[in-house]
Amino acid sequence: MPPFQQLFGSVEFWSALILALIGGGGLGGLVGAWSNRRKNEADIDGITADAADKAVKILTESIIDPLREQVTYQEEQIRHLEEVQRKYFKAVAYVRGLSHWLQSFCEVAEPEFLKRHPKPSLPDELRPDVAPETIESNKEEQ
Repeated sequence: MPPFQQLFGSVEFWSALILALIGGGGLGGLVGAWSNRRKNEADIDGITADAADKAVKILTESIIDPLREQVTYQEEQIRHLEEVQRKYFKAVAYVRGLSHWLQSFCEVAEPEFLKRHPKPSLPDELRPDVAPETIESNKEEQ
Protein backbone atom coordinates (compact mmCIF):
# COMPACT_ATOMS: atom_id res chain seq x y z
CA MET A 1 0.00 0.00 0.00
CA PRO A 2 1.37 3.46 -0.88
CA PRO A 3 2.32 5.70 2.04
CA PHE A 4 -0.38 8.36 1.51
CA GLN A 5 -3.03 5.74 1.25
CA GLN A 6 -1.86 4.25 4.54
CA LEU A 7 -1.88 7.71 6.11
CA PHE A 8 -5.45 8.56 5.00
CA GLY A 9 -6.66 5.10 5.92
CA SER A 10 -5.39 5.20 9.48
CA VAL A 11 -7.68 6.11 12.37
CA GLU A 12 -4.83 7.84 14.17
CA PHE A 13 -4.41 10.36 11.34
CA TRP A 14 -8.06 11.30 11.31
CA SER A 15 -8.22 11.49 15.10
CA ALA A 16 -5.18 13.77 15.16
CA LEU A 17 -6.61 15.94 12.40
CA ILE A 18 -9.99 16.34 14.15
CA LEU A 19 -8.31 17.08 17.49
CA ALA A 20 -6.02 19.61 15.80
CA LEU A 21 -8.94 21.39 14.19
CA ILE A 22 -10.99 21.47 17.38
CA GLY A 23 -8.19 22.03 19.83
CA GLY A 24 -6.14 24.35 17.65
CA GLY A 25 -9.07 26.66 16.92
CA GLY A 26 -9.56 25.49 13.38
CA LEU A 27 -13.27 24.79 13.88
CA GLY A 28 -13.70 28.00 15.85
CA GLY A 29 -11.93 29.84 13.05
CA LEU A 30 -14.28 28.36 10.45
CA VAL A 31 -17.35 29.27 12.53
CA GLY A 32 -15.91 32.74 13.18
CA ALA A 33 -15.17 33.30 9.49
CA TRP A 34 -18.68 32.22 8.53
CA SER A 35 -20.36 34.49 11.09
CA ASN A 36 -17.99 37.35 10.24
CA ARG A 37 -18.97 37.03 6.58
CA ARG A 38 -22.66 37.32 7.53
CA LYS A 39 -21.86 40.34 9.71
CA ASN A 40 -19.93 42.00 6.88
CA GLU A 41 -22.87 41.47 4.52
CA ALA A 42 -25.19 43.07 7.09
CA ASP A 43 -22.76 45.99 7.48
CA ILE A 44 -22.62 46.45 3.71
CA ASP A 45 -26.44 46.41 3.54
CA GLY A 46 -26.56 49.03 6.33
CA ILE A 47 -24.01 51.23 4.59
CA THR A 48 -25.93 50.94 1.32
CA ALA A 49 -29.21 51.88 3.03
CA ASP A 50 -27.54 54.88 4.71
CA ALA A 51 -26.07 56.01 1.39
CA ALA A 52 -29.49 55.71 -0.26
CA ASP A 53 -31.10 57.72 2.56
CA LYS A 54 -28.46 60.44 2.23
CA ALA A 55 -28.90 60.53 -1.55
CA VAL A 56 -32.67 60.91 -1.18
CA LYS A 57 -32.19 63.66 1.41
CA ILE A 58 -29.72 65.51 -0.81
CA LEU A 59 -32.02 65.23 -3.84
CA THR A 60 -35.00 66.39 -1.80
CA GLU A 61 -33.19 69.38 -0.30
CA SER A 62 -31.29 70.51 -3.39
CA ILE A 63 -33.71 69.71 -6.22
CA ILE A 64 -37.23 68.77 -5.16
CA ASP A 65 -37.79 71.45 -2.48
CA PRO A 66 -36.64 74.33 -4.72
CA LEU A 67 -38.84 72.99 -7.53
CA ARG A 68 -41.82 72.86 -5.15
CA GLU A 69 -41.15 76.45 -4.11
CA GLN A 70 -40.91 77.50 -7.75
CA VAL A 71 -44.17 75.72 -8.62
CA THR A 72 -45.90 77.39 -5.66
CA TYR A 73 -44.57 80.79 -6.74
CA GLN A 74 -45.69 80.20 -10.34
CA GLU A 75 -49.15 79.11 -9.17
CA GLU A 76 -49.43 82.39 -7.23
CA GLN A 77 -48.30 84.33 -10.31
CA ILE A 78 -50.86 82.51 -12.48
CA ARG A 79 -53.65 83.31 -10.00
CA HIS A 80 -52.56 86.96 -9.97
CA LEU A 81 -52.42 87.14 -13.77
CA GLU A 82 -55.83 85.48 -14.07
CA GLU A 83 -57.25 88.11 -11.71
CA VAL A 84 -55.63 90.91 -13.72
CA GLN A 85 -56.99 89.39 -16.92
CA ARG A 86 -60.48 89.14 -15.43
CA LYS A 87 -60.35 92.83 -14.45
CA TYR A 88 -59.01 93.74 -17.90
CA PHE A 89 -61.88 91.94 -19.63
CA LYS A 90 -64.40 93.66 -17.33
CA ALA A 91 -62.84 97.05 -18.13
CA VAL A 92 -62.89 96.33 -21.86
CA ALA A 93 -66.52 95.21 -21.67
CA TYR A 94 -67.39 98.43 -19.82
CA VAL A 95 -65.56 100.62 -22.34
CA ARG A 96 -67.27 98.82 -25.22
CA GLY A 97 -70.67 99.27 -23.59
CA LEU A 98 -69.93 102.93 -22.93
CA SER A 99 -68.84 103.42 -26.54
CA HIS A 100 -72.04 101.88 -27.86
CA TRP A 101 -74.04 104.07 -25.48
CA LEU A 102 -72.17 107.18 -26.66
CA GLN A 103 -72.74 106.19 -30.28
CA SER A 104 -76.48 105.96 -29.63
CA PHE A 105 -76.39 109.31 -27.83
CA CYS A 106 -74.52 110.95 -30.72
CA GLU A 107 -77.01 109.55 -33.24
CA VAL A 108 -79.85 111.19 -31.29
CA ALA A 109 -78.15 114.43 -30.21
CA GLU A 110 -76.17 115.27 -33.33
CA PRO A 111 -76.53 112.84 -36.23
CA GLU A 112 -73.89 114.59 -38.35
CA PHE A 113 -71.19 114.10 -35.65
CA LEU A 114 -70.66 110.41 -36.50
CA LYS A 115 -70.33 111.27 -40.21
CA ARG A 116 -67.64 113.85 -39.43
CA HIS A 117 -65.99 111.69 -36.74
CA PRO A 118 -66.54 107.98 -37.45
CA LYS A 119 -66.05 105.47 -34.67
CA PRO A 120 -62.53 103.92 -34.84
CA SER A 121 -62.47 100.30 -35.93
CA LEU A 122 -61.31 97.54 -33.59
CA PRO A 123 -57.77 96.34 -34.44
CA ASP A 124 -57.75 92.77 -35.75
CA GLU A 125 -55.21 91.61 -33.18
CA LEU A 126 -57.58 92.61 -30.34
CA ARG A 127 -60.71 91.19 -31.97
CA PRO A 128 -60.39 87.59 -30.62
CA ASP A 129 -60.09 88.86 -27.04
CA VAL A 130 -62.41 91.88 -27.13
CA ALA A 131 -65.10 90.98 -29.65
CA PRO A 132 -64.85 87.34 -30.73
CA GLU A 133 -68.44 87.47 -31.96
CA THR A 134 -67.33 89.78 -34.79
CA ILE A 135 -64.81 87.35 -36.29
CA GLU A 136 -65.88 86.11 -39.74
CA SER A 137 -65.19 82.42 -39.00
CA ASN A 138 -67.55 82.58 -36.01
CA LYS A 139 -70.27 84.14 -38.17
CA GLU A 140 -69.89 81.39 -40.77
CA GLU A 141 -70.18 78.62 -38.14
CA GLN A 142 -73.44 80.09 -36.80
